[in-house]
Amino acid sequence: MWEHKKVAAYTGTRNLYPLMIPAVKSLVTNSDVDEIWLFIEDDDFLDGYIFPKDLVKIRNVSQQGYFKPDGPNMKSHFTYMAMMRATYAKEFPELDRILSLDVDTIVNDDISELWDLPLKDEYYFAASMEPSTTNRRGYLYTNIGVCLYNLEKLRDGKCDEVIDALNTKKYTFMEQDAFNELCQGKIFDMNPTYNSNVFTKVVDLPKIVHYAGEKKWDGKILVKKYGEQSWKETLKWRERRYRK
Repeated sequence: MWEHKKVAAYTGTRNLYPLMIPAVKSLVTNSDVDEIWLFIEDDDFLDGYIFPKDLVKIRNVSQQGYFKPDGPNMKSHFTYMAMMRATYAKEFPELDRILSLDVDTIVNDDISELWDLPLKDEYYFAASMEPSTTNRRGYLYTNIGVCLYNLEKLRDGKCDEVIDALNTKKYTFMEQDAFNELCQGKIFDMNPTYNSNVFTKVVDLPKIVHYAGEKKWDGKILVKKYGEQSWKETLKWRERRYRK
């Protein structure tokens, strides 16, 4: 029996570490998430930043063995860290699903229900459609900057297929292209309120704001708001709202 608890994950190279902080705080403030994993390149996070260790956990994946050093996507400016999202079904063998978020996302309203989307054994993942890309390619194309992976279903061989594809074929948007290409017909089109950006659909009151494609997004008001919010305040809000 797979463990169905609310787990989320972020990936990031060292230059993105500081920006994980407002992203994670916004998630803790606005969801009853049970566990958050940071896939990073070191055994420790930044000096001076203290995360609640029972809630936020670190995984050093700098020595990962999934993607060959000379692989076709290893020199992308996205780096192999983005491709690690294709490995979650293997990295978390005890979980049935996981919510993956880009670092340039801010959760600004309660998303606790997001983990309960009806993926069942039908869909490999849930993500929001990119309308212009879908029209251009002729098939459903989604933005996986916010993505609920059905890990249980991905273990039917699709996880290995995506990893193999990333090791043999050059993709412009790496694992996003691979997942969309290989999972056609089994993708749950998620409401864009969970991933509002210029590529999906900008909604008036999004639950998750995604600064995809925007320059200097680290200076946005919401990013500063959660970056300046203390962990004491964050955890106090979480306890008051979710009794956790």
